[in-house]
Amino acid sequence: MNRFYLCQEKGELQKSIYPLEGSMTIGRSAENDITLVDFDASRSHARISFQAGSWTIEDLGSSTGIILGGERIYKRALKSGDAFQIGGITLSFMEEGAFDKTEQLSETMQVFAALIKYQSPFVNPNRTNPGFMRLQGAFISNPIFRSLGKKELRGLEDMSNLHLFSPDQLIFQEGDTGRSIYLILDGGVKVFTKDHTGEEFQLATLKSNQFFGEMALLSGEPRSSSVATLGETLLGEISYNNMRRLIMRYPQIKEVLLEYFRERAEDSRKKRAEANIEDRRVKPRLRERLMVIFTVCPTYKFNQSQAMIDHTYKATTSDISGSGAKLEVLGPALRSFRSGFELDLEIELPAPWGEIFTLGKIRHVTLAGSTAQLGIEFIEISDEDMKKLHHFLYGQTHAFE
Repeated sequence: MNRFYLCQEKGELQKSIYPLEGSMTIGRSAENDITLVDFDASRSHARISFQAGSWTIEDLGSSTGIILGGERIYKRALKSGDAFQIGGITLSFMEEGAFDKTEQLSETMQVFAALIKYQSPFVNPNRTNPGFMRLQGAFISNPIFRSLGKKELRGLEDMSNLHLFSPDQLIFQEGDTGRSIYLILDGGVKVFTKDHTGEEFQLATLKSNQFFGEMALLSGEPRSSSVATLGETLLGEISYNNMRRLIMRYPQIKEVLLEYFRERAEDSRKKRAEANIEDRRVKPRLRERLMVIFTVCPTYKFNQSQAMIDHTYKATTSDISGSGAKLEVLGPALRSFRSGFELDLEIELPAPWGEIFTLGKIRHVTLAGSTAQLGIEFIEISDEDMKKLHHFLYGQTHAFE
């Protein structure tokens, strides 16, 4: 049976291939098999699965839907070359051995084939199981998977997403959600943080066959550092769900991960202390980038326009505490925001806490071009959501299971 893939391109910067295996979820949450970094993607947006002889995409009740051929679809069997849109991201469905008619996507396949150094199914449709030789070599050389046999390694190849990044490109940022683990196939990355002045402080550099991302995987906390490419870099990514399955089947993997987790955490702690950089994760007031969706509550005192009341705004937090948050927001009518406006807020905390809902009041507004910074006081929040927020702020997490 031929293999099938979803392919994603983000301009000239990033190209990704997701091998399809079983039933896979797609969305903004880090718990998905395919995580999309896009405001307009729902936390759990869609599912792609093999049904009645075809790969089928179906909507999971998302707010913006799945767009294919200019129309919103709810469930559809896919054929090779179909391109559908989730939020602002386009994913193309590809079958190995089937040549895509889109020149740009075909070029992407050639790039991956050259970098992975294997006989690409997209280049030679008559290939007979050549295997992902570069990917397999990385698994064999990596201490996490060194104890596995060839059969188990072939299973890893089938569940690994591939990402090609350009030089000096940010892979993820400190405070981002995400629990997948990355293997460096070609190129290299730098691991860094920033001090209180915003100056970059490098913690480590990693090269081919090394890995990163295990801290968030094991702890459930947001990413503890930022990671960016040093040059053109090819990465293999294994999702949180797939790593959880692997650990349950091969417990020795977790022991290796824990050993590296402890060593790297201690090394990071020492370097931060020597540079007098505080670990913001242990502070009760965190400058994390959390996603926020909010609406403006109608208030007779301010006589807001109907357009403002009907609009759903998207923002990120630049600071958050148990009593309020600072929001950075883009959108229409920003100059109409006033101190005293009340907002219905949905704040997305990282896994395992989930979203919280609160009523907030604007205490101050700062405008800068097309951006507004809103100082928000929480005026109504449930006991359960306050407990979630408190646990998040003080670093209480659930261990990896």
